[in-house]
Amino acid sequence: MKPHPRRITLVAAAIAAALPVAAHAVRIDYTLDAGVERDDNVTLSETDPVEQTIFRAGLGFAIEQNSSAVQARISGRLDHRRYEDIYANATDRMLEGRLNWMVIPDRLGLVVEDSYGVQTIDRFEPDSPNNRQQINVLSLGPDLHFNLGNALRGRAELRFINSDAEVTEDFNSDRIAAALRAVKDLDATSTLSVNLQMQDVDFDNDLFARDHKRYEAYASYNRRFNRLDMLLDAGYARLDYDDGQTRNNPLLRAELGWRMSERSRFSVNAANQFSDAASGALGAIASTESGIPASVLTGRSTITPSAYEQRSLNMGYEYTGVRTIYSISGNAQKIDYVDPGESGEESRGVSLELSYRLRPSLTLRGAASRDRTETDPPFPRRENNRLYSLGLEKQWSRHWSSSLSYNRYERSTASGASEFKQNVIYLSIAYRNR
Repeated sequence: MKPHPRRITLVAAAIAAALPVAAHAVRIDYTLDAGVERDDNVTLSETDPVEQTIFRAGLGFAIEQNSSAVQARISGRLDHRRYEDIYANATDRMLEGRLNWMVIPDRLGLVVEDSYGVQTIDRFEPDSPNNRQQINVLSLGPDLHFNLGNALRGRAELRFINSDAEVTEDFNSDRIAAALRAVKDLDATSTLSVNLQMQDVDFDNDLFARDHKRYEAYASYNRRFNRLDMLLDAGYARLDYDDGQTRNNPLLRAELGWRMSERSRFSVNAANQFSDAASGALGAIASTESGIPASVLTGRSTITPSAYEQRSLNMGYEYTGVRTIYSISGNAQKIDYVDPGESGEESRGVSLELSYRLRPSLTLRGAASRDRTETDPPFPRRENNRLYSLGLEKQWSRHWSSSLSYNRYERSTASGASEFKQNVIYLSIAYRNR
């Protein structure tokens, strides 16, 4: 796959410029790992499966800093695979993070966000090695902070955003985004804000993608109790296309988090909004869990330049015990594309993750997930995916560990096309600096 050194270098340069301000506060964690994998269907084919032994090596890292001048959280990973035949050796890469550097304290900040990872080329085909591409979305620009009066703060934002796909070149674009916000502190636990946002999207290929502007105006209410967090956004959004088409839609978002006890938490969030693949990639940075990525995952989003109306609902429950940790989550989403020729999607899914510490140095892990996606004409399709995994992890010392895992992946479709079953066994050893 073709690397994107220039975009990664931009992020690295911004980080390098900012972190020395308070280098003592920087935390860097990393993991080096290697292993051997046995895959009974590396081509993800129903009729002609190919079994292979694959040698793997990986490097993962996480960088965090939280000082008055710099707030940063960056994580990344390289996964290298050496195949026996069929496919050339490949290295998948991901980098995701956000850097906020206060150049002038309480007045001027520089914000850099980057989402760089792997997505499928054809969403409706299995994510075999020849159906993957690197996707990058980079956003950078200043924040200007100012006071508007008693307990009233203002912020003006300006961003340059570049989106780039290795294969799906219709996705490539340059964007200018601006926002103006006024935030009122109602009390010690709650705020009310008014937000105006605009984004001007200029695609590289105007023959296949339509340039447009997106406007959003909404009020936001945020409240944090001891056990309950709440965020509500309500307003209106508009799409203005250069060819004259317009589309309007209410903007509604809600998030609720309830800490039921010291060990358990329930969360739910819902949204009705305009979005697109690039905006979705940047928006996902805030919800990414901190820590070192365990692997480079292949995303299953549809990489297309078209904007869409999104209606979504996500619910989750987490429990963290002395020996047992588990989580249950469910989601439902409907996507209605604005551009003709794109197939709208409806999806729903549920997942369960569990880990149990058998001994102080031995942990058993398991997970199961099921999801269904249905697409509308002109490419109607119904697809079911099921993933099951079981693993055993042994901690030999503070730095060294090993693991043995089994994964089973199944896909079925209403038409019977692109169906497959896959079983993977992976044995690995890892070194971690902390």
